[in-house]
Amino acid sequence: MLDTRVAMVQMRCEVGNADRNIAAISEFVDEARRQDVDIVCFPELGVSGYNAGDTSAPVPEPIPGPSSRKLEAIAVEKKQTFLAGILERDAGGIVYNTQIAFGPSGTVGMYRKTHVPTAEIGTWSQGSDLPVFEHPKARYGLEICYDSHFPEVSTALANRGAEIIFLPHASGGETPEEKYERWLRYVPARAYDNGVFVGICNQVGNNGAGREFAGVTFICDPRGRVIARAESGDRDEMVVADLKAEDLAEARSEPETFFRHFRRPEVYREWGL
Repeated sequence: MLDTRVAMVQMRCEVGNADRNIAAISEFVDEARRQDVDIVCFPELGVSGYNAGDTSAPVPEPIPGPSSRKLEAIAVEKKQTFLAGILERDAGGIVYNTQIAFGPSGTVGMYRKTHVPTAEIGTWSQGSDLPVFEHPKARYGLEICYDSHFPEVSTALANRGAEIIFLPHASGGETPEEKYERWLRYVPARAYDNGVFVGICNQVGNNGAGREFAGVTFICDPRGRVIARAESGDRDEMVVADLKAEDLAEARSEPETFFRHFRRPEVYREWGL
């Protein structure tokens, strides 16, 4: 890993208004370029809007499709790496909650949400792959919202070489203070236990379909310390942090606290894990 500047974006994402949401993404990409950001992460379903339980709106799109082509054009024109969420319908008609990685050369790859909670069952299906993406400065992985409650996912990504894990969310139902307090119970642990940087971001405000989101966004270093966080829980905002390669190396240099060094997968398999 080289020193990498990342940005986590909290933004209002209107259900079914992809053009509006893409325009907002484009503006944030411009701001990221001005601040020399290497990788920008946008919230879960930031393009389509989040409306679990309704299979009519937003309408899923193919990849490649109208929205992904517009986003790809933005990435190529602005020479910026960013991660954006879309409701995808694959060639077989299966719908997924998908985060696409874009870069200066076009589409890098995509990740489909692997853990679907009760409220989302029937709206989209679970993915089954945990890809790790290559950036010239760092390797990174993705987990979408509910995925972050499963420690195995972060460990698998770290074992596959991820140095940064991005956690885009569309998580409502709490005040910003309540959500931040809850996320502090486990998000820093994903960073600390695996020796990786972790960034989390959320949708914010009213999405036009009766849902309100608290825009809690922050970034942790490999010791699980919060190194940057949003100033507000009720407006669009981009949180930027410089991830230092020496911090990653230092966290992994002490065997006693580089916990993955002592993993025993052969025992876990016997336990059915």
